[in-house]
Amino acid sequence: MIIDFHAHPGYSRDLHTLQEEFRTALRAADYHGVHRICLSSLADWRESPSPRSVRHGNDHVLALISDYPDRVIGFCYVNPRYPEEALREINRCIVQEGMSGIKLWISCKASDAMIDPIARRAAELRVPILQHAWHNVLGQKKGESTAADVARLAVRHPRTMIVMAHLSGVGERGLADIAPHENLSIDVAGGEPEAEMVELAVSRLGARRVVFGTDSPIRSYGATIGKVMSARLSARERRLILGGNAERLLGGKLAR
Repeated sequence: MIIDFHAHPGYSRDLHTLQEEFRTALRAADYHGVHRICLSSLADWRESPSPRSVRHGNDHVLALISDYPDRVIGFCYVNPRYPEEALREINRCIVQEGMSGIKLWISCKASDAMIDPIARRAAELRVPILQHAWHNVLGQKKGESTAADVARLAVRHPRTMIVMAHLSGVGERGLADIAPHENLSIDVAGGEPEAEMVELAVSRLGARRVVFGTDSPIRSYGATIGKVMSARLSARERRLILGGNAERLLGGKLAR
């Protein structure tokens, strides 16, 4: 089974348009043999969206789960700058509605203590956190995490399963930052294919800590599948990256 651990519904804030956008992405996923897609909204695409916008975006993901219950796995997006609302939204989306993970973007750095209540709740619920990270040559956004920020989160919360997004965005330096932390994995999303990056991730972290993710619709399924299929890996390593690791991180929640 191939599982895309990192995808978004689309760019629109209107549900009907978003459903059209996602149907296009789903056709691409079908063409490339991707069976399950972990979807997270980014609300209104602002760096620090309001709780109302966050809830609205998560409602769109819940609607797509209802449309495609055998294909879509929901991740609950929250803004840690609103701690009480974030915890309520996690309870609504995960405990009540059956989502399977938490998505954090760029509202604050992963090294910030504001994330601690969310990380503790993720450990209690035994769901993974998908945390954006990037080493931005043009300068980090105010709340944008580097791999070092995510490593600090992993140190503070060793019981929390964390997947850092964007292998291509953090590169070799990012792998060095996260390598010591066994509760921290990385997805292969971000940027165009770069020769030997997937092999480098496997050599530094082990195949069990590398996860397939596309960042669709920002990146294409073909390009991201190509990163894994063209890499010099054993059949076992490829199976782990394409789906086995995601299955382990999601546990029994794939049935939802």
